[in-house]
This record gives sequence, C-alpha cells and structure tokens, in this order.
Amino acid sequence: MTEERFVEIMENDNYDVDWKGCNVISGLKIITKYLPDKGIEGAEHDIVYSVMISEILEAGITEEDAIRLRKLNWMIDDNSEGLACFV
Repeated sequence: MTEERFVEIMENDNYDVDWKGCNVISGLKIITKYLPDKGIEGAEHDIVYSVMISEILEAGITEEDAIRLRKLNWMIDDNSEGLACFV
C-alpha cells in the first residue's frame, strides 16, 4: 500500500466506527501483527502514540487492516508521522 492511500484511509471520516471493548488494545493488536516489538511509543493525558507511518507501511500493512484501524478510531498524529488513538 502506498503512503498516500494509507493517509487517505486514516483521514476518511466516513467509515462507521466499529468496535466492542477497548479500541486502543484492538488497534495495538493489529499494529503488533506487523511490528511485534512495537506498541505504545508515548502517551499524553488522553491519547496514546504508536508506530511511525513509514514503519507500518514497510512492514506490509494491508488495506483491510488499515481500514480496521480507522474504524477503531485510530488516526495519524498531529505531526503527520505516526499513529495515535484517543483513550
């Protein structure tokens, strides 16, 4: 998948939010499927940060899993470099 397509998916607000349980943990399970040694890379008051976009793309994330992350309310961080999720 290209970076452009990944960004398009992650910025799309038209996907129905779809999760039960903890969306952060569910998203981290997808991320660690591709990058088993990665997870939460940082946190603030109400947000966690995970891997860099370039890392997850290089690891081969599929479009299906990128869409699933988006449906779990994951997003691209304010620096446009990594993945983040509100808790």
